[in-house]
Amino acid sequence: MFNMKWVAGAVTGAVIGLGSAAANAYIIDFTNANTGTTGTIFGGSVSWTMTASGPLNNSQAFDGTANAGTNAAGLALDTDGYGVGSYDDEVTTFANGEQEWIRVSFSAPVLVDALYFLDLFVARDGSSQEVAMASINGGFPIVSTYATDVFGNSRPGFAASTFAPILVSDIFFTIMSTNDNIGFADGALAGIGLAPVPVPAAGLMLLGGLGGLAALRRRRKTA
Repeated sequence: MFNMKWVAGAVTGAVIGLGSAAANAYIIDFTNANTGTTGTIFGGSVSWTMTASGPLNNSQAFDGTANAGTNAAGLALDTDGYGVGSYDDEVTTFANGEQEWIRVSFSAPVLVDALYFLDLFVARDGSSQEVAMASINGGFPIVSTYATDVFGNSRPGFAASTFAPILVSDIFFTIMSTNDNIGFADGALAGIGLAPVPVPAAGLMLLGGLGGLAALRRRRKTA
């Protein structure tokens, strides 16, 4: 006997899996000096808006040496990306627990399959590492992006999370309290990767799949 909730989940997973096999269709590149706090994607059909706990800032020039992983993401690397504060290019969690945040909201759901950060570092002695957190659609799922660059030697602190596409209307970014033992826990939002499967097409695929499975269920009942 088919459980229709399980079936719906399976088909949704299949649709999401199709998108995960392809490269990003588009990256909202916050390291591009011309990227503001609002914009449009997919030919203007979807708009996005960025808000934060304080003044948004992407004025800090990129101050690292781009490594192969950073270049592979396709980022412009004019700047370090967006942070919070009039003179700060990073999202910071302070020792007293105060936590800065950035939120990116979309006018219509989009399929997100990657998140990119700069200035996330591992401590020189390996004892601690900075971690960026992204809460999707009000809290779940939570995506954690862990630093891989050890602080120093002009490393950019680039870190990425790539995953099967998630249907997203809102992303809330913060930094965990662990740090690189240099200062406060902080990191800059560098980019958001969008999957190539358009949401309307994914919806049609999902409806078609559910319709086919429903027909199969009816056949099984009459057999």
